[in-house]
Amino acid sequence: MSHFKRFRYYSEYITLRLLAWIIQCLPWPWLRPLGRFLGSLFFHFDHHRQAVALANLEAAFGEKYDPKTRLQITQKSYGIFATTMLELLWSPRLTPTIMDEIATIDVLDPRSSPNNENISAIYCCLHAANFEWTGQIAARYTKKFPVIAQKFKNPFLGHLFNTWRSSLGQEVIAQEQAMLKLFRYLRKGGKFGILIDLNLKPNEGPILVRTFDRLIIPLTPLPAELALRTGALLVPVECLIRTQGGYHLRFLPPIPITGKSNVASLTQALWSSLEAGIQAHPEYWLWSYKHWRYRPSYEKTDHYPFYANYYEPFDQLFLEQQKKYCDSSPYL
Repeated sequence: MSHFKRFRYYSEYITLRLLAWIIQCLPWPWLRPLGRFLGSLFFHFDHHRQAVALANLEAAFGEKYDPKTRLQITQKSYGIFATTMLELLWSPRLTPTIMDEIATIDVLDPRSSPNNENISAIYCCLHAANFEWTGQIAARYTKKFPVIAQKFKNPFLGHLFNTWRSSLGQEVIAQEQAMLKLFRYLRKGGKFGILIDLNLKPNEGPILVRTFDRLIIPLTPLPAELALRTGALLVPVECLIRTQGGYHLRFLPPIPITGKSNVASLTQALWSSLEAGIQAHPEYWLWSYKHWRYRPSYEKTDHYPFYANYYEPFDQLFLEQQKKYCDSSPYL
């Protein structure tokens, strides 16, 4: 690492530590109004990501929302994301008592309850509402709730984020050999959570999923693979924003696993279950992220966002999975 890069990385670390210290001095109820204000600022000045968000909304919903409504949804999405980041920085002040005041849960099926001991479960959610605290809330009701460590270009930031994301005692697992560790953990009746809506590259072994009945996205197969190998429950989880402050987690019924289930059908079912939450509260989702980077050349793609490109390895993956899973997935 060059001296300049080391200096830059360390400066970023010091700046973030100082910002976190300032945020932690504020009362928690101040964070949401502050998040709305900062989100509004970014919305007005971040022209590129604003264009991405508006294109995503049009691609996903077509003419359901007019341009003015798409702008309103985008601005709200910015505010919710800014609040999420502020609350992540505030996380060291969390205690079980404070979390009980901030968050409530609703279990729609007894099997999905995080209180069930010796029943392994994989809790799956999206980058929606406060996705950072979704794991913290779930961890409040379990004895152990691992968090997979995120890799950063700046190596000084990893420890900071791991500390914030494990404020209520979660165990941090390195990405290396994470699947093997989680496999053993689930076999012993453990539980963990994972965000499923990050894009993977075609060479990273994704499963292609149909979203909003019109757009294909390459998602991680990890939850479905682990569920099939360990018998763990696949539980979709929604994070809802309470108007009076705080959050409400909904643990949805587990995705049914039968003898005909495979990685593709389970991953599609997971997405479809969670997409209903986006349909109900579109402002919750992180629309400024490039969710649909690839467009297949084997079907009409005029409705894809402007940044989506044709990519030969993606086409090859599309054809391979269409042939492999056509009997179990009606979407490929």
